[in-house]
Formats: sequence, structure tokens, C-alpha cells
Amino acid sequence: MYVIVTTLPTLPGYKVKKIIGPVYGLTIRTRGLGGQIAASLEALAGGEVTAYVVEALKARREALQRMINMAKKLGANAVIGTDFETSDIMNGTATMFSCYGTAVIVEKIDPDIEAVDYEEIANQMILTKTTEDLTTEEAYSKLLMRYTLIYGSRAEKMLEKDIKQLMSRENISREEAIRKLLAK
Repeated sequence: MYVIVTTLPTLPGYKVKKIIGPVYGLTIRTRGLGGQIAASLEALAGGEVTAYVVEALKARREALQRMINMAKKLGANAVIGTDFETSDIMNGTATMFSCYGTAVIVEKIDPDIEAVDYEEIANQMILTKTTEDLTTEEAYSKLLMRYTLIYGSRAEKMLEKDIKQLMSRENISREEAIRKLLAK
């Protein structure tokens, strides 16, 4: 059973049978000295600071997954009014990522409306660039988003394992392995 997650205050095609209450997921992230140096160098060049983007995406997915897990534990089959917030804490040396909403039990009332679980929605996200146009870091970031939906906090470890296995099995470079995994 999956939990339907929506930012809407109601779920079209469904009737709320029971309001369980607020649910949330939190994670706090800091950047180590190495990450800060890498991000500083990227910032000097201008544009997106991909080192922070990857971390922010991982943290956001982790907070979302924790909220969903809390909703499941409470017996909910949906979370409505989902929202995300970020807050700097510890004098800006760490960032808290939170995801929250209202856990509910819903019943389908319109057979023509289908809810899709959040993993499927994430897998259908439209790329603004083709896979070939992505930098290796952008391709890795997209893969990491997919893996986070599947593996949660173990995503990066599982992705690295798959990359290394593919490199070894097919005798290809890391970049080729990342692109091959993304194309799947």
C-alpha cells in the first residue's frame, strides 16, 4: 500500500473518511569543510552550485519519506496539504528541511480519477534537457533523486554500488556508467 501525497487541501475524486492529524518529516544537514570548499569554487565560476543542489534534493526526499513513513504508521492512506520548509539553524552552519501535511484516510468516490503514488510521479518528471545534454553531475543528481525515492536514506550508497558494479561488469568509465543507469 502506498500513501497518496498531494499539496492540495483536498484530494479530487476521493472523500476524506477520517482526519488522523498532522504528520511531518525532518532532516538536518551540514556541509563539511570539503563540501564548502567545492561549493565555493563553483560559486566563483557563477551559476548553480550543484554540490548544494544534490544535498538539498537528498534532504528534501528524506524529509518527504519520513513524513510518509509517519503517515503509514498512523494508518493513513493519504497526506493532504503537503508543504516543504527550510530553515537555517546553528548560525547558518546547518539547514533543517521539513515536510509536513495532514494524514487522512480517504475513500475513492470517482472511478475516473486515479491517484498515482509519488514514486511514479517522480519517475515521470520531464527533463528540461535531454540525457545527452546533462553534465555528469546533473545526471548523477537525477539518478540520486530516483534512488532516494526507492531506497530513502540508503540511496547514495546503493547508487555508488550500482555504478561500481556496472563499471566493473562492462569495463566502462564512471561517466558512462552514470549515463547508462540514467537511460534505464
